[in-house]
Amino acid sequence: MSDDGRLLMCAENLHEGMRRGPIHYVVMPEQARAFANAVGAQSPEFIPDAKTGDAIVSPTMRLQDYALLIATRLKGGRGGVHAKHWCEFHEPMRVGQAVKTEGTITAAFRRRGKFYFTLEYESRDAVTDQLLVRQAITSVLLNDRGEMR
Repeated sequence: MSDDGRLLMCAENLHEGMRRGPIHYVVMPEQARAFANAVGAQSPEFIPDAKTGDAIVSPTMRLQDYALLIATRLKGGRGGVHAKHWCEFHEPMRVGQAVKTEGTITAAFRRRGKFYFTLEYESRDAVTDQLLVRQAITSVLLNDRGEMR
């Protein structure tokens, strides 16, 4: 059994300035095709070519990278509920592209008896370092019963 050195996902372990990531992945044609099907994308540039796999990725496909960033160093907990999310799309992601995503917790605070945190993160081409997407998510932590803390 391996030792999981990640911290428990709770208010006491989240603070401003915490770095998350980096995570690295390659955008796979199967992922792009499944996402295009799930959201009903009709535009041919979002649907990977059956022979080559070439396509750009629907800009919203990677919006949940924040969950992967959090899981790199935190475990357990019930996650959070979206309070706010913003995105800046700079360049399209392409099928087959190697991507690096990393971020920082820029806010951690209590308001109205609930704990909130904001994670700002960006995805870049892992080879050229070109900025692809910049995002921020503010979440409310849930307690063990699945209620907002």
